[in-house]
Amino acid sequence: MPNYDYRGLDRSGKLVTGQIAEDDERAATVRIRGLGVFPTEIKPAGNGQARAAKAPPRVRTASGRTGFGGRVGAGDLTIFSRQLANLVGSGISLMRAFTALTEHTENQRLKAALLGMRHEVEGGKALWEALAANRGIFPPLYINMVKAGEAGGQLATVLEWLADYLEKEQARRIQIRSALAYPTLLVTVGSLAVFLLVTLVVPRFVSIFQEFEQALPVPTVVLLGISGFMAHWWWAILCSVGAVAFGFREYSRNPAGRLRLDMLKLRLPLLGKLAMKSAVSRFARTTATLLKGGVTLMDSLAVVREVLGNEVLALAVDRVREGMREGESFAGRLRETGVFPPLLTHMVGVGEETGDLQNVLLTVANSYDIEVDAALKSIVSLIEPVIIVTVGGVIAFIILAMLLPVFQINLLGG
Repeated sequence: MPNYDYRGLDRSGKLVTGQIAEDDERAATVRIRGLGVFPTEIKPAGNGQARAAKAPPRVRTASGRTGFGGRVGAGDLTIFSRQLANLVGSGISLMRAFTALTEHTENQRLKAALLGMRHEVEGGKALWEALAANRGIFPPLYINMVKAGEAGGQLATVLEWLADYLEKEQARRIQIRSALAYPTLLVTVGSLAVFLLVTLVVPRFVSIFQEFEQALPVPTVVLLGISGFMAHWWWAILCSVGAVAFGFREYSRNPAGRLRLDMLKLRLPLLGKLAMKSAVSRFARTTATLLKGGVTLMDSLAVVREVLGNEVLALAVDRVREGMREGESFAGRLRETGVFPPLLTHMVGVGEETGDLQNVLLTVANSYDIEVDAALKSIVSLIEPVIIVTVGGVIAFIILAMLLPVFQINLLGG
């Protein structure tokens, strides 16, 4: 039976160390918790490579690399939230929890924020007020949930809900990135191959083609024209792409431009339905999470509009809130906007009638999550062959255009 060295915090927040013999690390973690100690680090005795228990000793970025400053990514916030929820849920005070997390956090921006929040909480401020002073790190949803949890005396429970919510959102982002990784690789490699062929390989055939002293086939003339343009004006192409990207970014930052772009997103074939279902899932899950945390429906909708990621839906939520102020029902107002899908409006109506709106919204979110997963897989399965055929067709055209003059000379020579 192997021995494990451990470090942890007891219920008073005091740092303790020790050694324990168990079959594996999971069993060691359970036994250490049974001793009233929350483990922050567990490693096999005599092995210098620490392996984290449920609360890892270091905050890592979404890519898995240790952060040393700059931005605090979604992955950083997710891991921090789970660690804080575990510590507070174990009965450790906020002060001790901030101390432990600060010591183990290597992202300098997050560490600085934790130090500042620790001093503010120590000075008598509520946790949500300390979070609100760091809005660049903690979104409105996070702050409002913690505020509701502190007001209702359910901070540990709310932190658990937040950790679960952020982990699900992080899993969705990772899923989307993973699904698009292969198509992106195909486009990148294919584009690079075409660029190298046109700019490096084709120009070497120009002198050979000129020696033929006869009219070249149309595909060859077209290819030589493209090759010459790209070889001499590649810098202009790069500048144009950069200018278009900059203009698009500035246009999307303009409220009117962002509204038009978001409207276009919802009208795109296939992708429009995927964007709508994803946004509705986020709307339902976030609203349910806020309601469970004790936030009122009106306040929940004010927070939800900021996390939808689509201005068309955000403005629709504003109209819903306005209608509810005038006495209209939540479901009725959702239906009147004409934006949200019938499943959501119908289920919300059922939730209002039964008084179980939170669970109904979670059911809707889970349902749309399943549909989004299926739609994403279908789209990726369609994108991959289209990319392969397109890139293969372009390369085939280049090869054919280079070989046609050779075939023509052989025919004439024969």
